[in-house]
Amino acid sequence: MTEERFEREEEVRAWMQELAAIPIDGGPMPDARQLWWKAELLKRWDAQRQAVEPIERAEPVQVGIGLAGAVALLASLWRYMPAPSNTLIFATVLSLTLVVAVAALTLRQS
Repeated sequence: MTEERFEREEEVRAWMQELAAIPIDGGPMPDARQLWWKAELLKRWDAQRQAVEPIERAEPVQVGIGLAGAVALLASLWRYMPAPSNTLIFATVLSLTLVVAVAALTLRQS
């Protein structure tokens, strides 16, 4: 067991020597103020993303409720009309087409 550990140490030592032999790019270090401003900007972006996330998750639910309400209103319109007319049929087809289009767009964005 101890021999295995010593063998691993030799492998690690050889790898560390290879790593130490790799030349380091001698570019200038970034300014501390730039790093601080970048960190602040990233922190603000993260806070904004977290604030908007619940709203974005609720949007498809709100659209679904609106679509269900539109379909319910359309169904009640059909129930209370004595005889369907061409205008009612056209309005129904147009409304259902719009409901399907809005549902497809909402599902596509999710």
